[in-house]
Amino acid sequence: MLAVAALLALLTACAGPQETVPPITVDRAADAGSQPLAGAAPLPAPLPALPEAAPAVPRLLAPLSAIGNRTGPRICEKFRSAPVAGGRFEVQNNAWGADTPQCTTAFDTGFAVQANHAKDSGPAAYPSIVWGCNHGTCTRGTPFPRPLADLGDVRSSWSVTVPDRGRYNAAYDIWLDPTPRRDGDNTGAELMIWTIRAGGIDPIGSKRGTVTLGGAAWDVWTGANNGVPVISYVRQQSVRQVLDLPITDFVRDAQRQGVVQPGWYLTNLQAGFEPWVGGTGLSTDAFNATRNGV
Repeated sequence: MLAVAALLALLTACAGPQETVPPITVDRAADAGSQPLAGAAPLPAPLPALPEAAPAVPRLLAPLSAIGNRTGPRICEKFRSAPVAGGRFEVQNNAWGADTPQCTTAFDTGFAVQANHAKDSGPAAYPSIVWGCNHGTCTRGTPFPRPLADLGDVRSSWSVTVPDRGRYNAAYDIWLDPTPRRDGDNTGAELMIWTIRAGGIDPIGSKRGTVTLGGAAWDVWTGANNGVPVISYVRQQSVRQVLDLPITDFVRDAQRQGVVQPGWYLTNLQAGFEPWVGGTGLSTDAFNATRNGV
């Protein structure tokens, strides 16, 4: 016991008063650029940022077919036509406005024109591809004539080749009638959609305003053709291809403009060219039109 007490007294005398040791301050900024210790495993690389989700590409309701064989019947009679794509569409020569020779070669995805018109006062012809009932010829399985109240979502895609010279347009021609007409002339209204305007030509009538439809700006013209009201939508920037053009939206706007009546029928939809001067080199390379995607 005496030995333990003596040892405790000796330890207390050597320790003296106790001191508080301040904590070590770590400079995080300095450490941020320091190298890892020799032999230490490197830190794992940061994970790459996740890529932004790609925007969804909507499915076209009227997709274009691949351009295939461009051979087929050559139509040189003024008003003769020929079925294409198994009868789903009809190609017509329709050289109604002049006696200048014109021939149209029809193939499954479109047609090509051969002509050398020279008419300054108006269109010499309207070679086109037709969907619906036109002067007694109805395309296979067509949903037309159809009342506008049950028109549905009508869309069309169209790709063309055009020459550098000439006076012409590339235009849809849509016919409406107070009755479900399958033959003869329509008496309701003619609705045109010009996707190309070349050579300084103008639609029938006069310009009355501008609208935005299908994501593009269009000048609106109204007039009359042999007593039938005509409304034309002229794209301010010409294009050689349109995809899923919302035809129904144009019909609804024509109703808003007071040219088309809601109780009428859409009888047929056509897409083609109105050559005034020239004609050779005008070609519909691919065409499609659907109602509610069918």
